Amino acid sequence: MTEPSEAAEHAAQLADAAIALRIPVFPCDARKRPMTRHGFKDATADPAAIRRMFANPAVVMIGMPTGEVTGLVVVDVDVKGDRPGQAWLDANADRLPATWTVRTASGGLHLYFCWPGETIRNSASKIAPGIDVRGDGGYVILPPSPGYGVLDNAPSAELPEWLLDVLRPAPVPPPSAVPQQPRLRDGGSAVGRAALDDRCAEIRNAPEGGKHHAVNEAAFAIGGMVSAGHLDEGTAWAALSDALSSLLPRCRDQRAAQQTLRRAFQEGLAQPQQVPDPVPEAVHPAAQFLTSLYANRAKQQAKPLVVPPDIMQPGGVLQMLVEECVRTALRPQPFLALGAAICAVGVLAGRQYRSRTDLRTNVYIAAVAESGGGKDHAPEVIRRCFDLAGLDRYLGGENLASGRGMLSALEQHPARLFQFQIDEFGLFLHSVTGGKAPAHKADIWSELMKLYSRAKGIYRGTEYANKKDAPRVDLHQPCVGFYGTTTPSTFWKALEGGAMMDGSLARFLVFVTDTDRPDRNRDAGIIAPSPALLEALKAIPRGQGDPPSAGNLPEIHVVPMASTEEPTPFTVAMTPAAEILQDRKLAEEDVWAKRVAGTPQAAIVNRLGENATKLALICAISRNPAHPEITERDLAWGWSLAEHCARTALRDAQRFLADSEFEVRLNKAIDIIGKHGPCSRRDLFHRGMKLAAREFSELIDALVANGVVIETQPPPQSGAGRPTGPRYILVHAPGDESGEESADDE
Repeated sequence: MTEPSEAAEHAAQLADAAIALRIPVFPCDARKRPMTRHGFKDATADPAAIRRMFANPAVVMIGMPTGEVTGLVVVDVDVKGDRPGQAWLDANADRLPATWTVRTASGGLHLYFCWPGETIRNSASKIAPGIDVRGDGGYVILPPSPGYGVLDNAPSAELPEWLLDVLRPAPVPPPSAVPQQPRLRDGGSAVGRAALDDRCAEIRNAPEGGKHHAVNEAAFAIGGMVSAGHLDEGTAWAALSDALSSLLPRCRDQRAAQQTLRRAFQEGLAQPQQVPDPVPEAVHPAAQFLTSLYANRAKQQAKPLVVPPDIMQPGGVLQMLVEECVRTALRPQPFLALGAAICAVGVLAGRQYRSRTDLRTNVYIAAVAESGGGKDHAPEVIRRCFDLAGLDRYLGGENLASGRGMLSALEQHPARLFQFQIDEFGLFLHSVTGGKAPAHKADIWSELMKLYSRAKGIYRGTEYANKKDAPRVDLHQPCVGFYGTTTPSTFWKALEGGAMMDGSLARFLVFVTDTDRPDRNRDAGIIAPSPALLEALKAIPRGQGDPPSAGNLPEIHVVPMASTEEPTPFTVAMTPAAEILQDRKLAEEDVWAKRVAGTPQAAIVNRLGENATKLALICAISRNPAHPEITERDLAWGWSLAEHCARTALRDAQRFLADSEFEVRLNKAIDIIGKHGPCSRRDLFHRGMKLAAREFSELIDALVANGVVIETQPPPQSGAGRPTGPRYILVHAPGDESGEESADDE
């Protein structure tokens, strides 16, 4: 039997190991049972909380929740002896990627994969006999718990698509409480489908404390729409189930949430909803439809990807800045504060440090959150810290009138941080991308893109005819940091101007907050950075090397840097372990890049390694500006953050751009039909709607189903000739007596 002192020592060792994992964990006993009040729901990555939870000598193992909370899904393969899991593993060895693998106490294997951004439920033998899955709502035991050891230390891989197809939950319609009605065309009327979209959005975006009410009210209302004949029951239930799957990871009792949805839907089926006519008089159906479409798209932002806990533990000056932002914010936004801190440290380190591949610390960040969520606080903290530390020369103006104005600021001091507040950055981005941008605004964007690439070289200034009064000014190794806060709708709307397609977005790290409305910080105070933070900030522009002894510090950098002189930055080396990790991650990037080659996503993936290395460089400088060295921990942090930002940008941009492209086609079809009267598919094709049959059908179905156009059949043909097919007529607004269909057919 283990002596009490030995048990306590073992628990302390487990606590150290648990903290080093930098992910949410919880203590378990020898039978793998959680030793906290709420089990795996009490998991945390906070070191102090972990030490408290693991202080019990009875703690024997480390538990980790799976699914969205940790960003990991575990495939449990029972391979002991002649168990059936071994046969599955052998049969699929060639299509399973290398991933982090643990040998379990029973002799089985745990294969760790990245959570795919959608609900993955726990299952037993769903994939194959002897193959279990731990996803949302589950947990596993981690090494170095007794009997558990790392078999393959490869990074966690993406879930293969063939596995994901098996694991995705399939919506199951509930038993009907009313006689089943005939299926409606397209699943329901225009009114019914609009109501279904709105109610599903309410479920997905339900606030904390209001989730039960949102699910109950939405399911009851949609059940009533089904029984009133506005929606097909199967269509309605599938949509509600899908919406709930997005909400489940935030629910403490997922089974209760599912029961609420089913019960409220059944109750709604018994009480038909009376729906008023949604179209006001004198409003054209096309305008009504498009207005509703744009409003729905703005509301239907996908649920943000959860920020992995290890990302929020960078250490050094970055950590200190984030903590100051959180301490003083009325509504703290730690992840957005981290983005602001990265830009600030990157600018202070500008022209002083570089990686062995000559990457610099200039970083562009877009911080995305809804209005009123507290995203404007971090830039205020950064400005205050720079002012108190005497580093205000590193701050650019809060507005840019032209590209020439920005260059003029860099001529005075070649390392500058520009911060755009509130929603100005999204509007700015929209104004400078696309063909209609004013010349002076478009010039800002053009200069930003060039400056990003010139950080390790020379930015050649503008040549003027009068060289005597206006000589060319060259900027040597300029360092521009750019931090812009914006709402989702203004930011993604700006991408329609081409920033996604031409690779401009790839130069930005996209930080999307986990919560648009964080809890109020009742202890929020004035911004008063500690002397330790201010001294740490001043140490970064001082550069590499030990400072002179106390009392003999020279006033370096009081005179602004000379933009026309070429600096010699200190090259920050990587440790051998970091080099090994870098080679492995770059190989993974190559695989990903080949998969998306030729698509708009390629530009973002191709910059992943560059962004990860820049972040690791900034992290190393943040921790020890006098003697920086990129460790394996710094590099793992940089890759984790870069991958998180890339996945966010790829997922949201791809969805938004697909929506906007469809809207452009809708507008074009409405314009053609409105101008030229009844149009056949052939008419539309020759007037610019050159679409494949499936795309054309989707377009016309949307317009017909929403009452924008009417489909009419041509009269029977009496002789030979090409059949014309259906013709489409734009619906007039109620009370519009402007006349018959246009006779202008050409």
